[in-house]
Amino acid sequence: MSNLTAHRGAPAPGVDPPVLRPEGRTGHRRAARLVALPALSVIAYFSVRPLLPSDAAALAIAGALPASYTIALMMVRRHVDLWAALTSVGFAIACLASLLTDGSTLPLKLHEAVITFVVGVLLLCASLARRPLPLGQVLKVTHSDRSLDTALSVMIGSFLVLHALLHVVLAVTLSTDSYLTIGRIVDLATIGAGVACLHGYLRRLRHDSRGGSDGRE
Repeated sequence: MSNLTAHRGAPAPGVDPPVLRPEGRTGHRRAARLVALPALSVIAYFSVRPLLPSDAAALAIAGALPASYTIALMMVRRHVDLWAALTSVGFAIACLASLLTDGSTLPLKLHEAVITFVVGVLLLCASLARRPLPLGQVLKVTHSDRSLDTALSVMIGSFLVLHALLHVVLAVTLSTDSYLTIGRIVDLATIGAGVACLHGYLRRLRHDSRGGSDGRE
């Protein structure tokens, strides 16, 4: 039991097992923005689409709203949110790519999926190279170590890659209207499933750590 527990990255006897620290109101606000901004983008698209000549133009306007909000929020708080910065830069590149491809909608549909795919691949490559990123610290997991960081890198990296590939399939096979509505539903479902799996993993790790400590006693 002790070997199995140690292999899973459990702490030594007498040390509290890994557990996520609650973020309180900050976490709730981030979750609210995560839901509200995409919904605002969808509403904006369907509001302006009848007034514009193409789907790409409507997507550009709809995507500019959350991008402008995140940039303004960073300027007011004087704090750089890495994900918000990446998505804003990705959106700007997507607009340029759409212009260069005669108004193609794919760059504007998939600018976030490209970022999640790249981040997911980087996490997987880092875990394969045995240099995982300190995700335990990022997620505020107490007593995290390299073993836990590796497991989190594989789990989160795989989820991000699969999420991005799913969006590529939807963007290619569905119309823009259908993609926006179905894609947002898929986002909520997959993010919820990913968070549930992550929470379940950490909870099981904590339970196994306690079981190993009881067995040694």
